[in-house]
Amino acid sequence: MLLASAGVVPDARIENVRSYYRSILPFYELESVSRAHLSFWVSTARSLAPNRILELGAGLGRITAALARVAPAVGVDVSLEMLARARARNRHVAHGPLFVAGDIRHPIARGGYDLVVAPGDPISHATAPRDRAAILRAAAAALTPSGRLVVEGLYRRRHRVAMPIRRVRHAGGVLTIEEAWFPAGARDLWHARYRYRDRLRGGGERTAEASFLARSWTPGKVRQEFARAGLAVESVWGDFDRRPFTADARRLIVVARRASSSIRAGSRARPSRRR
Repeated sequence: MLLASAGVVPDARIENVRSYYRSILPFYELESVSRAHLSFWVSTARSLAPNRILELGAGLGRITAALARVAPAVGVDVSLEMLARARARNRHVAHGPLFVAGDIRHPIARGGYDLVVAPGDPISHATAPRDRAAILRAAAAALTPSGRLVVEGLYRRRHRVAMPIRRVRHAGGVLTIEEAWFPAGARDLWHARYRYRDRLRGGGERTAEASFLARSWTPGKVRQEFARAGLAVESVWGDFDRRPFTADARRLIVVARRASSSIRAGSRARPSRRR
């Protein structure tokens, strides 16, 4: 079940994330259509056959909606504007997803989900190690004993990364996206900069530039970080085709389950129902 305490925590870090997505929302909505990687998430869900699914950082809800066709799905995010659009898009969908405003650093559910997913690494916004650890612990708590957590982790090598310019054609024109990542000094911290130019068919143009601070994952420390949160890593993939992770991989995808010790501890912690 979702916990009543899943509300948004109004601190500076949350407000920074909300402000960033608010500033780029019209462009992000167009961009997200081409970057959802729906086939991977849907096929993963089908292979695991979950009874309930939880998405962390649901955003505009495209992946949550696709997963809801496999099993009842809940999407959690801190961006109220994106959640409003996700709800509007799925308002008339039978057996559609549920969208909840929540801070994923805090417990969202207790043992109610067979599959918890984090596409696009919303955890990267948690730049403080204690916040990242809190998110992983909350995700572990949400899993059933046989459940799985799948995280698409931010992976960057230790130098500036200039991504290829992307162009997204849409009904109103063509959106051009420039993306670059710069080391922020401390290990695994990055400044991400995005520039958007939307050239409209009528001759107009919309532009925006935004940046944020993110923390990437160190591949050699992934198992240790997950283990501290009560999670045992089963697989580490280097792309959506599930190839094994290597240093030159395009991305880092982690599949984990609750560690046996955490399951036993959770069982001992449950109060007796006998009176």
